[in-house]
Amino acid sequence: MKISGSKFLIITILILLIPIYGNWKLIVHGEKTEGIVVKIIEENAGMLLSFYSIIAYEANHTQYTLKGPENVEYPVGKKFQILHLSEDPQHAIIYSIKGIYINRFTSVSVVLFILWIAFYLSFSPKSASRNSGKQKMNSNGEYRRKKLL
Repeated sequence: MKISGSKFLIITILILLIPIYGNWKLIVHGEKTEGIVVKIIEENAGMLLSFYSIIAYEANHTQYTLKGPENVEYPVGKKFQILHLSEDPQHAIIYSIKGIYINRFTSVSVVLFILWIAFYLSFSPKSASRNSGKQKMNSNGEYRRKKLL
């Protein structure tokens, strides 16, 4: 089975776009507003300690808060662009590459990407430079096995 370079590239791009699917509605229909970091909180989940920046923003004349990315500490007072849905202002993200791309689908994308690369490499033909060296060509043009100890 041979997969062409263009097919490999298309499938790779589709896999890497999976996390954007998780926020497509916000990206297409979201409204921008300004948010500001108001505090940093720590949460204990058993043995793990995580901290979050809490970002406050206003939508439809109501104050809302949003947790920033896990274990990313922004200074209090830092301002961000926030994307939210007008019909559901609590559903919001930070309007940045990190905010759009890091969500619950990111881990799925990473696992699929690793599996896709492994699949592609296992079925791609070996080139002469990738020859393992176990076989050498003799003077008659035939391959002979390398003797192992």
